[in-house]
Amino acid sequence: MRDRFGRTVARVGASTIAVLFCLGCGTTGGAPKAGGAGESQPVTKTVDGLVRVETDSPGILFLRPDHGIGGYDAIAIAPSFVNYRRRSARLDPADEEVYLVSLEQAILDAAEEANVPVVDEVGDCVIKVGAGFVNVELARSSKADVLGQMTLVIEYRDSMSDQSLLRYAAQEQIEREADGTSRQEQIARSFDRMIEDIDIITALRKATAVPSEPRPGCEGKLIHAGQSAGSESSE
Repeated sequence: MRDRFGRTVARVGASTIAVLFCLGCGTTGGAPKAGGAGESQPVTKTVDGLVRVETDSPGILFLRPDHGIGGYDAIAIAPSFVNYRRRSARLDPADEEVYLVSLEQAILDAAEEANVPVVDEVGDCVIKVGAGFVNVELARSSKADVLGQMTLVIEYRDSMSDQSLLRYAAQEQIEREADGTSRQEQIARSFDRMIEDIDIITALRKATAVPSEPRPGCEGKLIHAGQSAGSESSE
């Protein structure tokens, strides 16, 4: 594939990237009640130390208590990825590549619209923002009532230490529709819809609601980008 600067880049294996960006996606507080009956308790904390916070978005948002996101100056966009469940059908490789490139472009477009600086190199003042589809499980039969399900994960990481600062996850279930369209077309619509609805700014605005001090050697530009995005959305 080629990045947004026109250079050919290698794509790291999906399972490797999924581990890098979803380390700690397992959570505490989500185990079933004793005896296996009843609903699961609300998830409150991930195993890598992120804490759930309330958000108006349809997904679930976790933040590191001392994230300091507003103290950074820019973001770098990490390669997107897809991670399938073992028994899942697979997307056509060409279609998969289109979705992954579109996902990276959607992050870039959202950042530019909110005046979030985007750079190509990692550094002490840079957050690495990555997104991908995990736990993708696509039905092999077009007659299944549920054609598939997946979770879109967006993650903010310190670009030097790779420590997770923020994680957002939203689930999607693909119900079979009796509108005459093929299984492939219905699955494609779901991927397209999730990409179109991608939102990195609500999470940034939530993270910067409490001001962070600039990191050493940084100007703290993201606090201004987050506050600016918040004021624009309220107009």
